[in-house]
Amino acid sequence: MQGVSRCKIAVEGLSKSFDSILAVDNIDLEIGAGEFVSLVGPSGCGKSTLLYMIGGFVAPTSGRLLADGKTITKPGVDRGIVFQDYALFPWLTVYENIAYGLQMKRFAPAQERETVARYIDLIGLNGFESRYPRELSGGMKQRVALARTFAYGPDILLLDEPFGALDSQTREIMQDELLRLWRTTGKTILMVTHDVNEAVYLSTRVCVMSRRPGRIVKEFPIELDRQGSRESIVLSPAYTDLHNQVWLAVRREVLVAPELSS
Repeated sequence: MQGVSRCKIAVEGLSKSFDSILAVDNIDLEIGAGEFVSLVGPSGCGKSTLLYMIGGFVAPTSGRLLADGKTITKPGVDRGIVFQDYALFPWLTVYENIAYGLQMKRFAPAQERETVARYIDLIGLNGFESRYPRELSGGMKQRVALARTFAYGPDILLLDEPFGALDSQTREIMQDELLRLWRTTGKTILMVTHDVNEAVYLSTRVCVMSRRPGRIVKEFPIELDRQGSRESIVLSPAYTDLHNQVWLAVRREVLVAPELSS
């Protein structure tokens, strides 16, 4: 995990109920500027609910949410979100999809062209600028979704199972793309994933959530030497040890009897 940095996201005593069902219970979490934090845990534990509350799409039942010290009450341009299903505009080209957020922020035409070109180059889609989403593979679509979100300059990236719909080989490629984009831009990232390997490989910290109602029951600082190849990272003893610790923590929550987790 990184050293001391200013708090970018603060979650204070956060709870959320849907009708009579308590989905998220009394969560406290701080994420520093430039951190990459992943949420893992059993299905239905409230990971995505927490992410959408930070995004401003879902209102909490109680507690407080802050981004840069300001209360979150609705979606904002300071927080970009990437969904599992890409959510690209099918009637827009690759260029137009990436430029969409820039146009909403009224970038000057020259700045727009420069920014879009830079991100198309970063994601390796030169020559595909005029293609439509239907003409792209799943991995290409997700590259465009990531570029569109990074390009308009939100300080915070919220990722909801961004690679869940991809095959395993493409997923690994996209993980490396995301890692490269994060290193290049220094954004603050919060990601929801079911994949422990993915969480440990990408993150500076992994938070394990309990069965519903979701609580953060364990946090793991992830300190890995990421200067080498992917193979050198995932085969290192440090990676193996961290992966096993996180996996066991998630497994304990998956196996706990429902009546004991309420």
